[in-house]
Amino acid sequence: MLERNTSIRQASLAQELGFAQRSVTQAIEGLERDGLVERTSDPTDGRAKLVTLTADGAAALAASTDAGNRALQQIFGSLDREQLTQLDALLTTIDTAASAT
Repeated sequence: MLERNTSIRQASLAQELGFAQRSVTQAIEGLERDGLVERTSDPTDGRAKLVTLTADGAAALAASTDAGNRALQQIFGSLDREQLTQLDALLTTIDTAASAT
């Protein structure tokens, strides 16, 4: 979410992620301490906070995305197209069943 938006209100971020605002606030505070995000007052509403990814945060995100992609390639790279199609169908069935409960 932070990569796609220049900055986003903290409350909107919580809503988009589907998490309680307090949980997101705690996570953002930790990311801010680590220098990965920056919080500023929203110029249109001083009570609201805008969250922005820092340069260090963008670098960490890129590194973790690359690592994740490599891991996925190691796990699923040996599957052919037919096997990937079967896996997709199975996962869709599982997701549908999980959503129904």
